[in-house]
Amino acid sequence: MMRLGTRGSKLALAQSRRVAEALGRLGAEVTLATITTSGDRAVMTPPAPNATGLFVKELETALRERRIDLAVHSLKDLTTVLPPGLILGAVLPRDSALDALVCRERGRRLDDLPRRARVGTSSPRRRAQLLHYRSDLQVSPLRGNVDTRLRRLDGGAFDAIVLARAGLTRLGLEQAQPWDIPPEICLPAPGQGALVVEIRDDDAPTAMLVAALDDPPTRACVTAERRFLQALGGGCHAAVGALARSEGDMILLTGAVASPDGRELLRASTQGALTAAVELGESLARELQGRGADALIEAAA
Repeated sequence: MMRLGTRGSKLALAQSRRVAEALGRLGAEVTLATITTSGDRAVMTPPAPNATGLFVKELETALRERRIDLAVHSLKDLTTVLPPGLILGAVLPRDSALDALVCRERGRRLDDLPRRARVGTSSPRRRAQLLHYRSDLQVSPLRGNVDTRLRRLDGGAFDAIVLARAGLTRLGLEQAQPWDIPPEICLPAPGQGALVVEIRDDDAPTAMLVAALDDPPTRACVTAERRFLQALGGGCHAAVGALARSEGDMILLTGAVASPDGRELLRASTQGALTAAVELGESLARELQGRGADALIEAAA
């Protein structure tokens, strides 16, 4: 019996069950082990400066201590460097990587919002890019799980909120009528929309099993995005977005770095072979660093 570690939120459980069912089709017996993370305990309060991996640390500890055999994560929650002894055994085919706007008056788009509309998000990346596009918006912090955020929207606290489209889809919340924010307006977080299975590097039987779930093009794309973020040295407070798309054996990688207030935004793209994902991320980071990205990241620290 394989023990799969997961957070207890509706979204985390839906994601973990998806992986458990896929493993079940491969003949594995899987049981879910629910673990509360520090991010769950502090979900309504701002994270400490430079805090990273809030939603994964306890899961990774349980994995390293062999209390579980594998853990399922949203890749955007993982640090760019994994703890010693842990690896990504599988990167599943990616769902939508985009951010989505959900409006109190359902079905509206960003340009439909009135001047000085109240938009809820606690993501510095989303805040900066939205303000760069529309400086009149009043962007305010919004925390909690998806249901909590939607309740606050419907209760009148905001005119619109921003969520990951993949999460809404996995929860079956199409009735919220989300509008996908084009990446030309708001690039997603590196790895957004991708589910991963984290395992121990010395667990060969589990590695062989979960490898069947791996999608090489998705792995290459998110590797490029995460290497871009790592090379920039951007933490959770930096307004850094990235999106890589594969076509055949090639990747097109676009990245952006913005000032916290959105007044300055640097954006660039590069392309290359799927096998050169790491190098593409590094070269794009160097290009933006040459244009002043370091100063924008330091301003967010």
